[in-house]
Amino acid sequence: MQFALTINPFCNFFGAMYRCMEIGNRLRQARQSAGFRSAAEAAKSFGWTVSTYAAHENGTRGCKPDDVQKYSSAFGADPCFVMFGIEQKTTNIAEVSDSTLSEIIKFVLRHEGAKDAPPEVISDLVVDICRYVSKSGAGGLHNVVDFAFHKHAASGG
Repeated sequence: MQFALTINPFCNFFGAMYRCMEIGNRLRQARQSAGFRSAAEAAKSFGWTVSTYAAHENGTRGCKPDDVQKYSSAFGADPCFVMFGIEQKTTNIAEVSDSTLSEIIKFVLRHEGAKDAPPEVISDLVVDICRYVSKSGAGGLHNVVDFAFHKHAASGG
């Protein structure tokens, strides 16, 4: 005995509409997190057609992956979250961005004390600096690195 699978077009329509609404809700959340009070404000700020963006956010118009990428990028949001509701888990050191972490690592490795320091001292210093930067900004970063390497050298390292 064989069973035929039939798909009700009514269910297909409402399923697609529901997915559009879910994407729209997550898009709205990303926009609001980026500090835009309205869809129109965001669209005008980025030079998008207001009616198109508003329809994407309201879920009345389907959103293509390229659109999701464009909007996510503009709002600093995770495109996987906007499209599918799945947040990618990334490890963050003391709440600093990847670009800040990269700058801290370069800064530490360029310091004259880095050439004589073992890897565990450098890695501990990077973590400490990330914590410092997340709490107080990058000001005085050079002094912190100088102090850490001088402290290491004084301890006979």
